[in-house]
Amino acid sequence: MALMVTYDEPNVSREDYDSVRAQVGWEAAPPLGCLLHMSYFDDAGFHSVDIWDSQAELDAYLAKRFNPALKVLQLPDAAPKAMELHLVAASPALEKYFLPAATVD
Repeated sequence: MALMVTYDEPNVSREDYDSVRAQVGWEAAPPLGCLLHMSYFDDAGFHSVDIWDSQAELDAYLAKRFNPALKVLQLPDAAPKAMELHLVAASPALEKYFLPAATVD
């Protein structure tokens, strides 16, 4: 069952986020099972919304790639909130944001 995963962290700066992205290599090797990643910043800090194929794939990514990258920056392990998806509806125009073909691990 697909999941919507939200992550809110008031103590993560744009620089932190970009450093974690560089270490994780998300764009070059998207994690297996992550179908969509969106992030934003506001007055309350960093926020992201992802769509994952399964809890097992999310857990593997957190353990093997994401939390180790956070540790390098001395940031706390991620504590995302996962909810079962009821519906995903996407416009074909979303295609303009797709990553180039990449190896998925």
